[in-house]
Amino acid sequence: MNAPGLVTALPTFSARELVLALHALRAASGQADYAVQVVAALARLMRAQQGWWVSEADGGWRLLAEAHDEAAASDPAPDPLRADFAADLAGLAQRARTQGFASLPQRSAQGSTQWLVAVRPERAANDLWLLCLPDRERPHLNELVLRAQLVADLPTPGEAPAAAVISSDTPLATWAPLLDAVLFAQAHDGFEPATLALVNALASTLGAQQVALGWRAEAGAPLRLVALSHRDKLDRYAHAVVLTEGALDEALDHDEGVRLESAAPAADAGTALAEVDAAAKPLAPALPAHRLLQQSLGDACLASLPLASSGSAPRAAVLMVFDGEPLPADQLARLRLALRVALPWLESLHWRERPLALRANDELRRRARLWLGPQHLGMKLGAGLGALALLVALFVDWDYRVGASAQLATDSTRILSAQFDGRVDEAFVSAGQNVKEGEVLAQLDVRDLQNQVADARAEVQRYTAEADKARAAGALAESEVGNARTAQAQARLARTVELIELAANRAPFDGVVVEGEKRELQGAPVRKGDKLYRIARVEKLYATLQVPERDAAQLKSGAAGELSLMTRPDEKIPLRVLSVIPVAQIKGQEGNQFMVRAELLSAPADWWRPGMSGNARVDAGPRRIIWVLTHRAVDQLRLWLWW
Repeated sequence: MNAPGLVTALPTFSARELVLALHALRAASGQADYAVQVVAALARLMRAQQGWWVSEADGGWRLLAEAHDEAAASDPAPDPLRADFAADLAGLAQRARTQGFASLPQRSAQGSTQWLVAVRPERAANDLWLLCLPDRERPHLNELVLRAQLVADLPTPGEAPAAAVISSDTPLATWAPLLDAVLFAQAHDGFEPATLALVNALASTLGAQQVALGWRAEAGAPLRLVALSHRDKLDRYAHAVVLTEGALDEALDHDEGVRLESAAPAADAGTALAEVDAAAKPLAPALPAHRLLQQSLGDACLASLPLASSGSAPRAAVLMVFDGEPLPADQLARLRLALRVALPWLESLHWRERPLALRANDELRRRARLWLGPQHLGMKLGAGLGALALLVALFVDWDYRVGASAQLATDSTRILSAQFDGRVDEAFVSAGQNVKEGEVLAQLDVRDLQNQVADARAEVQRYTAEADKARAAGALAESEVGNARTAQAQARLARTVELIELAANRAPFDGVVVEGEKRELQGAPVRKGDKLYRIARVEKLYATLQVPERDAAQLKSGAAGELSLMTRPDEKIPLRVLSVIPVAQIKGQEGNQFMVRAELLSAPADWWRPGMSGNARVDAGPRRIIWVLTHRAVDQLRLWLWW
């Protein structure tokens, strides 16, 4: 971003030298390095690490000048003209053009927080002054911005200087002593010593016989004298103090300040600063308190100024007493601007020293004014809607529904198992298929059994022949043995024939196969009792719900609810709770779960299958909305905080 001739290091200035340098720049707009000098002086004025003067043209930004100090070399700020910052810079520029300045937090190359402040030069509509301030200057941001706005009327590069050039020995040079007085007061940490130092410094700088500072603790409160030059202590009941407070309070009613000359007639002695330039038509506002104080001081010259932050009511007033001519109007205007720089700092000191109860009261009143005033309509509308929502939550009931995981189940199931050791010759169905009663699901290999049948039949014939032969020979004992062997062979034959019939595993009823896969059973060796298939009836399904322990107490028998299965989540199946199993089951990370049995109130659909899962919602009765939204958090806090 840097270009030759556009960048300079920040020079070192005293307060007086800095003010004089800024005034000298008003006549130097034709110099080649004018923009660089302005940025350098402006950065020093605002205590910035880096400064840029940029100009917008043809939808883009162009760098006119840049300045930086030693701190920026070790922790530089991001380039404000980088491409990814274009949108933020456009928003910053828009706000600066609307209100005169804008600020934006950002991160430096080292990760520290910085503040990018944009100030709009009054004479260049498309230009911006960008200043990078360290985060430690954030509490003084308003004061520093005000400093920049005091010089926002500097000419643009190349603009012809004013015909009358103001030198450093003109009345404008009094800027430096005024700022020196403010800086001297800011060296004190307490409100009382700071105000006393301020009035003493102003009295010395302005050549005033006496300078008084009045302070209003809060809006609407009476103004009180807090500092009087060359006086460490004040007697609040002294006549001079009472008159001074009256004049200070009267100054709050004159936005432009008051100048009261000693030799002026009674009819036109008081002159408001707004009327100083209108010499052809002098006006005479009523200033009874100022005149009383003037008479008590021997017809001295008086000048007073109200002090206020931007957009707020006057918070303080300063009164100056002169032996000779009063302070010129232009010098009084500069004094006002210098004191506006010190006012936020004095307010901060005063706030810190107030008792905690008064500070809390001030904050409450400030917030009350904020809420009851016309500002922030959107925020107030949101707060009103929030309050309405809270009232609804506190006093309106809502049907509370307990959520639970659910599964379809049935008690009408039958397991088909192998009746003998062997091998599955052929499997005909897989899980999920509908079957009819008597349908063959699997056929075991019966070739060994058929051989055993042939052997058994041969034995029956042989034993029968032996028994007949023994009977014919009169060998009764051998005949009986033959008959017994024949009966044994016949029994073995009958059992083998029965096993052949049982080799065909048939469905015991109409239903659906819920376990067993054809591809796994085909040709698989089995032993007697091994499970081949599980068959379930579809028409007698019910739901089993797994309810978390925290919600189990909310469910009662007979409670209504709905079931949504993952297969078709758009269809809601009505159900009714039959019973809650009173023994918890541990379900891993889900913790204790209670099983709830519920009947399905709608006729079975063709697509229902045992084992299908989904979610259920069971009505637990009406509850207050606030309870529905917060009861879990409240219960958890009770578990954590009980003793």
